[in-house]
Amino acid sequence: MLLKLMIETFKKIPAAKVAGGIALLSTLLVVYLHIVFGMHAGALWRDEVNSLEIATMRTFTEMWSNLCFDSFPALFFVLLRLVAGVPATVSDAALRVFGVSIGLLILGVIWLNARWLGYRIPLVSLVLVGLNPMVIRYGDSIRAYGLGIALMLLTFGAMWRLVESFTPKRAAVATLATVLSVQYLYYNAILLFAICISAAIVTLRRGAFKQTVMVLLVGALAAASLAPYLGTIRRVQLWNFIWKAPLTPAEFWKKLSETLGSPLSFMVWIWVALLVLAMMIGLWAIWRRIPVEAGDRSDERLLFALLALLIGTAGYVAFLKILGYLTQPWYYILFVAYAGTCLEMLFASLRTHSAWIARSVFAFVFAAITFFPGWRTLQARQTNVDLVAARLASVAAEGDLIIINTWNYGISFRRYYHGSAEWLTIPPLEDLRTHRVDLVKNQMMSAAPLAPVLQKMEDTLRSGHTIWLVGTLDFVPKGTTPNQLPPGYDGPNGWVGGNFFRAWAEQTGFFVQQHSSQFERVRIPNTEPVVVYENLPVSAIRGWR
Repeated sequence: MLLKLMIETFKKIPAAKVAGGIALLSTLLVVYLHIVFGMHAGALWRDEVNSLEIATMRTFTEMWSNLCFDSFPALFFVLLRLVAGVPATVSDAALRVFGVSIGLLILGVIWLNARWLGYRIPLVSLVLVGLNPMVIRYGDSIRAYGLGIALMLLTFGAMWRLVESFTPKRAAVATLATVLSVQYLYYNAILLFAICISAAIVTLRRGAFKQTVMVLLVGALAAASLAPYLGTIRRVQLWNFIWKAPLTPAEFWKKLSETLGSPLSFMVWIWVALLVLAMMIGLWAIWRRIPVEAGDRSDERLLFALLALLIGTAGYVAFLKILGYLTQPWYYILFVAYAGTCLEMLFASLRTHSAWIARSVFAFVFAAITFFPGWRTLQARQTNVDLVAARLASVAAEGDLIIINTWNYGISFRRYYHGSAEWLTIPPLEDLRTHRVDLVKNQMMSAAPLAPVLQKMEDTLRSGHTIWLVGTLDFVPKGTTPNQLPPGYDGPNGWVGGNFFRAWAEQTGFFVQQHSSQFERVRIPNTEPVVVYENLPVSAIRGWR
């Protein structure tokens, strides 16, 4: 009844005014949520520290040689280098301001695309993308996702403008946008392929063969710009098995749902309903071949959006399947922004007063439902490692030992710990500035990678000092022994890093079970929630037996 009453009320007001008011209100809410994230995100978590360390290495040559230890091309690191300085002197707070600025740039591109793509006022895309806490959290993080999303959306709009009317200026803008987009995110190339194929089909249908060639040439230039990274990609293939895991439909849906269903889990079904409805509208309109006035590109706009959505979705799923990584929610935020734009374009192809009102009501209700849960979600810190480091700096004495499991937590711990106690990771690595998976692979090939860690733990306990455990260990049932993997073990699903990480956690846990007399949790003072990916517990291990 309430929804019906709202629609009847809105029908009495000019559609553009309703849409404009709701879009303005939604924009203000989105801006506020970005500010909330920036105020509460806190310290940098390990992936952000990893990017900052690579960006601020002493020379460009060193930076280039370390690109294989992150997920992005060089352009993002060049920009971050300019922001942070070499050596890095910028504070965490200043970096958060930088990240929020990037997030707001996405918002600006959403509004620009409303003009370029012909629907004037963003409504559906504004709330689906702008009010998604996952997009805000990881788009505003000190990673390349935010700029990659902004440039992909810019590419979407620029390519349609080139299809709509070819001019040298539009061709130049489209070329620049496409090249920059793939230079910030490798997998922007997948969606760029979908955009170019969709644009080519539209121009071929029109019989504009020269324009078709130009569209494909723009895409080819962007693809060619990735050639310098072939060596980096080959290096990554030597050890990327560490991140691999079978991408089952259940696992894919679980992680996709975390992103689409943010901040409320049932939102994933709203996405599903919108995708199905948009495709039905698109197919129906194309089949009906609704006549348009001369010069009106509505039917082509609809075809372009429908093809881009279908090809882009299929391509993105195929890419993740081939990549074979254990995906996380931030793998899908680019798709959220892309699909949201396609949906807006499809729904906006219905230019009736009722369609305007329906989009406006949807945006208003969606914003009303999601704003408060999103606000609460974005008050979580990215990590508690700075709090852990500060606590250990005050309680860990010289002669104590800090053990960090797993090794990658050491990347952020290294940035924030300034105490006197020695610290090691499981397994021990000689360079913890970045995700040195090549060194992890070497430890997997070693006969006894934990020997120095276990010896140091024994010496610490025998001397009456304390071992401070950051992270967790796996304790084996009484009467059993920990898993022991031979060097280079090839498990049932291939050579997977998780096999070794679990074995090392069991071996270290078994040592604690056998030789320590006291194990207790240490309270880390904190009044804010922490994102699950780096919320580290601390334990004290004492006594030798």
